[in-house]
This record gives sequence, C-alpha cells and structure tokens, in this order.
Amino acid sequence: MTASRSLAFAAIGLAAVQPALAQVAPPTTVLHLSATGSVQVAPDQLAAELVAQSTSPSAAVAQRQVNTMMANGMKAAQAIVGVDARAVGYSVASGDEKHATWVAQQTLELRGADGPALLDLAGKLQERGLALASLDWQLSRPVRLKAHEEATTAALKELQTQAASAAATLGMHVDHLQDVRMDEASLRPRQLAPMLAAVSRMSTPPQANAAPEEVTAQVSADVLLRP
Repeated sequence: MTASRSLAFAAIGLAAVQPALAQVAPPTTVLHLSATGSVQVAPDQLAAELVAQSTSPSAAVAQRQVNTMMANGMKAAQAIVGVDARAVGYSVASGDEKHATWVAQQTLELRGADGPALLDLAGKLQERGLALASLDWQLSRPVRLKAHEEATTAALKELQTQAASAAATLGMHVDHLQDVRMDEASLRPRQLAPMLAAVSRMSTPPQANAAPEEVTAQVSADVLLRP
C-alpha cells in the first residue's frame, strides 16, 4: 500500500469517528450554584456563667477569697449528676492608679441537660457570693452536629431544585454535578445571653427559657447541563 493510499484511509477513518464523538459528547453548559439549608432545633443543655470576684488592699487576700469561692462552687457542681463545671478566665489587677486595692476574679462555667437542677445550683452559688453573668440554653456538640447534617441535606436538595429549574428554563437537562463543596459544622455554641447588669446577684433563683436555635449549612457545586 502506498503512502498516499494510507493517508486517504486515515482521513476516511477520522471522518467516520468525528461524528460519533460529537454524538457521545454534546456541548455542555456549566452553572455555578450555591444554596443554604437551615433547621430549627430545640436546645438540650443549659449553660451559665458565674463570676467569683473579690476586692482587697492585698492581691494575695483577693486571690485567696476568689480561690475559696471557686473551690466551693466546683464542689457544689460536682455533687450534681450531669452538670459539667469548668473554671476559666482567672485574673488579678489593680483597682486604681495608686494600687491601693486589688481585684481578683474568675468565671465558673456550668452546663447540663437538667435545667431545673442547674438553675437551682446557680441560685445557691449566688447566695455564696458568686455573681450570675450570663444564662442561656444551648445545643450540645452531638445535637449540633446532627442538626448541621440535616441542614446540609436541605441545602443539597435546594441546590438540586435550582439546577433543575435552570435547566428547564434553558431547554436543557442536568447531566451531573461536580466539585460539590460543603461547609463544616460550627461547633462554637451560641453566645450566652448576658444578664441586664454586668454581673447580677438575685435573691430568687434565675429563670431561662429554651428558645429554638437555627442551624444553617451552605453548599455549592458546578452543574453540567446538556441539550
């Protein structure tokens, strides 16, 4: 077979393959879409922040008083099943420019699913000198993760709805989605609601209502459309 005849056969072969390739892979249109999903979830744990604070001409005395209040608070909290107690934010600072007084303080964080028991504990700790700084219902880590999964599912369904609607408007159909991106769950709890004053010492036990919390999730993807 001569070189010219080989080239001719090759040209015929390519001419036959090209229409077939065109049928297999028609032109595509790419849409960049994003969607947000959300769910309302009832909080399952109560969180409170109580402040132990002492002022004294001696920094050491102020610290000892705060240490005693925190130790008593931790002991009372540990006696209640299901209450998680944590001491945070210890500080000692001069109360004036002449350093005539010193202020020591530390925060006691309380969390638990038994709202009435934790509220009763918070009231008793106020009677012992701790000041209630904030109080609110929150979502625990497992509940927040599950809620984010449900919100992600809602967001993905919304994304599919958007893709189908856009395809119908353009007279095309959705071929597939690619590069699907989903955000990570935020495990940071909702900020505690502060009391009316910076710190509060109330004569009656505090109250807190469990208002639903909204958990959101965002997704995005490239949507390939074909005629």
